[in-house]
Amino acid sequence: MIAQYVPVAMAAILIAAMVLEVRTGRLPNWLTLTPFALFAVVLFSAGDIWALMPQVYLGVGVFVAGLLLFAIAGIGAGAVKLMSGVALFVPVSEAFYTLMVFMTAFFVSAFVIVQLRKYAGSEQSKWYVMAHAVLPMSIPIGIAGLVSLFSL
Repeated sequence: MIAQYVPVAMAAILIAAMVLEVRTGRLPNWLTLTPFALFAVVLFSAGDIWALMPQVYLGVGVFVAGLLLFAIAGIGAGAVKLMSGVALFVPVSEAFYTLMVFMTAFFVSAFVIVQLRKYAGSEQSKWYVMAHAVLPMSIPIGIAGLVSLFSL
């Protein structure tokens, strides 16, 4: 019964992650680890745990790939955890499409943020993204997660 509300909770987590990272430049642990707790609720409320194992394997694969990106300073640890948590909710059959949405959202959001910073950014801005030369990874992760949860 509770498991039916998990997509709504995940949507709230993804939106909160996007706003927090744009505002502060950080993804707190309580926020990035919540998808794992929500997936545990889904896993233990499922009648057949083994039916969800491909999604667990996908989450582990995304985590390992994220660790490699983190090691070469590609993305932050919070984004790795958030991306892995979102991957747990992506059906394996939709993983490729979700990856394409992620890549598209990454390039579009990078272009938009660079243009916004160029025309409206300043070092005195209270918004971390506008004051620093960073690209928040939570935006493409969140968009891909939302599309995967509600459209694919």
